[in-house]
Amino acid sequence: MKLATSIQFTVLLLATVLHNSSQAQQNLLFGKKLPATAPALRDFVPPGWAVENQVSGDLNGDGLADIAAVVVEGKGSADDRQRGLIVLLAAGKGYSLLGSNGKLLQCQGCGGVKDGVNVTIKNGVLVVSQYSGSREYSVYTWRFRLDAASQRLQMIGIDEEEADGMVGKGSTVSTNLLTGQQISESYQYDEKRDRKVILSSKKSKVAKSMTLLEDAVGSQ
Repeated sequence: MKLATSIQFTVLLLATVLHNSSQAQQNLLFGKKLPATAPALRDFVPPGWAVENQVSGDLNGDGLADIAAVVVEGKGSADDRQRGLIVLLAAGKGYSLLGSNGKLLQCQGCGGVKDGVNVTIKNGVLVVSQYSGSREYSVYTWRFRLDAASQRLQMIGIDEEEADGMVGKGSTVSTNLLTGQQISESYQYDEKRDRKVILSSKKSKVAKSMTLLEDAVGSQ
């Protein structure tokens, strides 16, 4: 009986430590602590950083405009400034920090000619796309949705595209992390019809996963 009680206490203690560690990590961006709440987006941006782009949309279904912002470090040359992602929930007269990540996005300019990051919020889903390359280019897209139980942003899907713009050929891999379904396709771009023509398509199964925004690591 004492052993069972001791094990239960140890499990509870470990769960508390992991929860606190996760919460602490949520408030860090490149080692800099972010506030839990603040009146405006600028109050969450660390000193020496700037907003590269931002979007608004409803992430939790309360009808208020939440914010997702790509921030960039002010130090360094124009081609190697680190990027980060900050996501805020509208709360009363201000905002609360929903999540942040400094490992997902490549540095500014590191993607070459096509370097860029696009962020949208649609139907409660945060979509982050990263572009890189020139003639041969890649596009990585990550999708996040608020998990009702944990009230944290969870990655629900990843789309990868590799293409040759000169010949118009490419391939895509789309993975649903909630169902484990993956679709791999190859295509040829048809200029006359201005669309991609699918040459092959294959469905497969991969392991389901639950990755929080803070733990997501991108293709660098």
